Amino acid sequence: MEMIFGVTSGTELMIRHGLGKQHLQKIALMECSVDTIVPRWQKMMEVYLGSQLHILAGLGYPADDSGINIYNQQVQQLLGTIDPSKQEELRVAGRDLWRLVLSTTFSSVVSDDDLESQVEVSIVDARNIMHKVSQRMMSTEVLERVAKICGGVVVLDPNAPTGSEHLQKHTLVQEIMIKDVYLGGEPSLVNECGFGDGEKGYIRMQLAIAEHQNDPLVAQYVGGAMMKILEVAGLDQQSLQQAAANSAAGK
Repeated sequence: MEMIFGVTSGTELMIRHGLGKQHLQKIALMECSVDTIVPRWQKMMEVYLGSQLHILAGLGYPADDSGINIYNQQVQQLLGTIDPSKQEELRVAGRDLWRLVLSTTFSSVVSDDDLESQVEVSIVDARNIMHKVSQRMMSTEVLERVAKICGGVVVLDPNAPTGSEHLQKHTLVQEIMIKDVYLGGEPSLVNECGFGDGEKGYIRMQLAIAEHQNDPLVAQYVGGAMMKILEVAGLDQQSLQQAAANSAAGK
């Protein structure tokens, strides 16, 4: 239990005061537009997971994605054995850390005033919002777009790292999620849910949903829909993780 709080606190320290903060602030200076959300988000996740991995490696975990996977599995196992008050402490700590990462990365579109006025959504509202997201993800229009765009991916560079095709497809899926699922249509899904339009609306939704990111029903809605999208795109989670590892190793 103490180790989980220690990992969260250590990661927060790096994000709030260390190299993690410096890297996220550099990302915040990148061009702001709907077209650059995905590359900025990917860089943000590299910093966030890299900071967490630095802490985990010091505790004896493997210094790669497998270390994070092992740690997350152990956390899930532990959560079923501790009392609700401790579970709530862990949930709040994780929520606050994720909001710190988001607000630092996207500080150019989400101000301190936005954070202070951030309206918390209830668990019922969060579930309704993510049900709408999952329905949009499973729509015929979105699935056909995923199949068409990902079906045309071809890696021509013979020196490209193993798994480059999978990484390209994953990036395309993320682009479709942003532009077609969350921000597409009139009104857009983020606007319909009361968060406003464009990049700011999308980030405000993510900040709000962070309150309930570990809710089983929220995870079920999005997880089930994402599995279908990845299937249509010709991807699976294991191949994505292997492709990412190969890319990092330059294979």
